Amino acid sequence: MQLLTKSEVDYTIFFRELSHVPENISALKKSFYSKTSQQLDEQWQSWLKSWYNLVIKGGNLADISAKMKQINPKYAWREWLIVPAYQQAMLGDYTLVRELQKVLSAPYHEQSQRVEDKYYRLKPEAFFNVGGVSHYSCSS
Repeated sequence: MQLLTKSEVDYTIFFRELSHVPENISALKKSFYSKTSQQLDEQWQSWLKSWYNLVIKGGNLADISAKMKQINPKYAWREWLIVPAYQQAMLGDYTLVRELQKVLSAPYHEQSQRVEDKYYRLKPEAFFNVGGVSHYSCSS
C-alpha cells in the first residue's frame, strides 16, 4: 500500500495490469500518475519479484492471470468520463451514453483498440481536484 501511495497509481489500471502477472515493474507504469525515482522503482521491483515468486508457487500462471482478470475490471465507471455523456444527453445526443453503456456492460473483457485508448487511461490532469467529477464516494 505504501508503494501504491508513493507512486500515485490508478488502482483500477494497476490491478488490471498486475493481472497479466508481469515480471518487471515497467509493465505497471501505465497506472502511475507521476514519474518515479530509481529508488522507488527498485522498491517496486523488489516487491514485484516477491509477489511473482508467490504467484508462481500457486500454480499455472495463465490460470492465475485469467482468475485475476475476472475480478479486476479493465473498464470502470469514472465520473470524468460520465459527465460529458450527461452533458451531451441533455442536448439530445445520446451517442456517448450508448457507447459507455456498451463498454461498461463488459468491463472485464478486452475490447477494441479504439475503446481501450478512449476508456482505459489515466484521469486527465484537468480533472484533478474537481469535486464531483474527479472522484466520488462508494455511496455514489
